[in-house]
Formats: sequence, C-alpha cells, structure tokens
Amino acid sequence: MVIIITGASHVGKTILAQRMLEKYKYPYFSIDHLKMGLIRSGITALTPEDDDELTDYLWPIVREIIKTAIENEQNLIVEGCYIPFDWRNNFEEQYLR
Repeated sequence: MVIIITGASHVGKTILAQRMLEKYKYPYFSIDHLKMGLIRSGITALTPEDDDELTDYLWPIVREIIKTAIENEQNLIVEGCYIPFDWRNNFEEQYLR
C-alpha cells in the first residue's frame, strides 16, 4: 500500500507521516528531502521558494517512485506539498486500487 500525504505547508504532514511510520513500520519518503538534496547538490538552480516550479520538477520523479512501489507490492508513505491537485490523473486504474 502506498499512502500519499499532501497539503499546504505547516499543517502537520511530516508529524502524521512519522506517526504512521512508527505505527505501521512502512518506509517513509519525504519530498522535502528530495528537494533539498537536488538543490544543495546543485543539480537544479531552483530554490526552496520556487513552489510551482518545484512541483513541476519533482512530481515526475515522485510519481515514478510511487508506481515502482506499487508494481513491487511494497508499502510506502510519501509526504510533501509538491504533489499536484490532479495527481490521480497521472495513474492508470491499475495503480489506484
């Protein structure tokens, strides 16, 4: 099962993900960690303030990570605000069961 936790900044997504990790023992993937790794490594010139551009940049990567976890029947908690509102449109029905 893949659990996606998204929403505005500072609403408790990370705390919820941490509690779910502790309770269910599912691996936890923070989109913020990916964002900062790409920014600090110089792989992208985007900054933490470039919210819309970051969503466009990060979502294709995160989407394929989610698909891979589903295909491999792995549990995963994905947390972050860089998930587009229409994220469900990026998955064929087989991924949404």
